[in-house]
Amino acid sequence: MKPFLFFGLFFMLILAACDSYQPDKMPALEDYGSSELKAINIATQKYPRTSTNYYRKGLILWNMDKRKEALESISKAVEMNDSQGEYHLFLAQTYVENDSMKAAFEAAKKAESLALDTLALNELLADLYLDNRQYQPALDHINKALEKDADMAENHLRKGNILIAMGQPEAAEESLLKCLSLNPESMGASKALADIYLQREDYDNALVYIDKNLAKSPGDVDFLYKKGVAKAETGQLDPSVDLFREVISKEDQYEPAYSKLGAVYYRKRKFDSARYFSNGALRLDEQNIEALLTLARISDRQKAYWVSLNYYDKIMAVDSTHTPSVEERKKLRGKIAWLQYLEKNNSSSGGGEEE
Repeated sequence: MKPFLFFGLFFMLILAACDSYQPDKMPALEDYGSSELKAINIATQKYPRTSTNYYRKGLILWNMDKRKEALESISKAVEMNDSQGEYHLFLAQTYVENDSMKAAFEAAKKAESLALDTLALNELLADLYLDNRQYQPALDHINKALEKDADMAENHLRKGNILIAMGQPEAAEESLLKCLSLNPESMGASKALADIYLQREDYDNALVYIDKNLAKSPGDVDFLYKKGVAKAETGQLDPSVDLFREVISKEDQYEPAYSKLGAVYYRKRKFDSARYFSNGALRLDEQNIEALLTLARISDRQKAYWVSLNYYDKIMAVDSTHTPSVEERKKLRGKIAWLQYLEKNNSSSGGGEEE
């Protein structure tokens, strides 16, 4: 999730020439737009070597949703005065909004090196470290943010997501429940908790959060999909088919629904439908293991053993440790070897009789 910037402005022309003015001390101003932009343009023309003016201009442009222009302005402020941590933080946030994540990371770390230690910076660094799969620094920074304000639900959600990435679902569960205690409407926390419970095979608890959110957002494809998974894993195959089909009807590029639907149809012994939806998943992602596994199993059952082995080999190329595939592939190779042995012996026996 991208962090959003909420800076206040109070435009005072008397300060326009003062480059030592501290941006973090600027009083708040709720509404600003073209008139403020016009005024700051006059100030930058009058005092073209004052970095604070370019910083203010960047803030105004940002709040007018002119993200690229804001980036140009704050970049100019940083070029003129590299020692302001606030400038580098704003630069990092504008880079994020312009999808320049590497540059954002560098700017955020520069802000930190200048002894800036604000809530916004720690939130941003937590997000950026998480995106870069550097989980411990991400956790350290979100803990710093929570030390500054322990009642921000969004940051408990951030911490939960980091802990999930670190493979600590129990600790993540605690953070996500805290998030919901502060903000019962948090869809992100509900989705993450549903995933934890699905992974834990605790389908009753998973359905609590799934159904709660579907009551508020009946068309949410993520929750419809998760409900389909819970139904399928508890043997309720027909309701799961309906749910996965509903997901696809709403979002025809929702790849996991295709592979799950293929797997459910395989369990229902409807092999043509299973093959159709598994191939649909592979059109969206040719490395979808669940779809490849379903196709391997269909081919095995229909005695197309070499075709089946080819699908298993494709799975091994993606994940050589995938336990069901490893075990089933081993059995299939044994079956093929036995059939080859029988065929060879039958050929030998047949040849002897002809002599």
